[in-house]
Amino acid sequence: MTKQLSAHARSDETSSEIGRLEPLSGDALAVALNAVDWSESPCDGLGRIMARRDVDLATALCVFFRGAPERFNYLPKPHVPDGYRAVARHLDNICLRINSGFYLPQPDGRLGCRDTLDRWLDYQRADRQEGRCGRWVLDEAVLMPLFDSAWYRAPRSQHRERDEPSLWHAILGSLRDLRGPRAFMRLRK
Repeated sequence: MTKQLSAHARSDETSSEIGRLEPLSGDALAVALNAVDWSESPCDGLGRIMARRDVDLATALCVFFRGAPERFNYLPKPHVPDGYRAVARHLDNICLRINSGFYLPQPDGRLGCRDTLDRWLDYQRADRQEGRCGRWVLDEAVLMPLFDSAWYRAPRSQHRERDEPSLWHAILGSLRDLRGPRAFMRLRK
């Protein structure tokens, strides 16, 4: 009974911490989220805060690892203890958002949990070689901008620059010269 009360008290304390994070944004939010320990008790507002657009990729990874995912990584969903199902659900949601590219990397952002991430990725590679797969597999292509800032470059324009006019312009160009721009307006109607 005392364990349940203490877990409930911790849940209330963590929820009040999360409530104080609502007005924060940017670096202040990242620092505050990295300080919240939600690994033992579920947080009511954590999902709402992690669904915000201003949470960056490095912060999302640190929050993910603050939830201690290694405890449940090889457990099937039905075998997660009842008291930790909400924590596992938060971890599921954060991992899905990370892998989908929801969280964008900050250009000058620092990864505060680099050692933990490297260890996680090493275990993930070892699992892949052994033919195993954990519950949360982080996509290394999505994480690449954190390791190498020069990796991502803006895509080139999809439209080619034309030196020569197209066939469409060649055919309609003569009509445009003869009638002027108002003739096309009449043809549309």
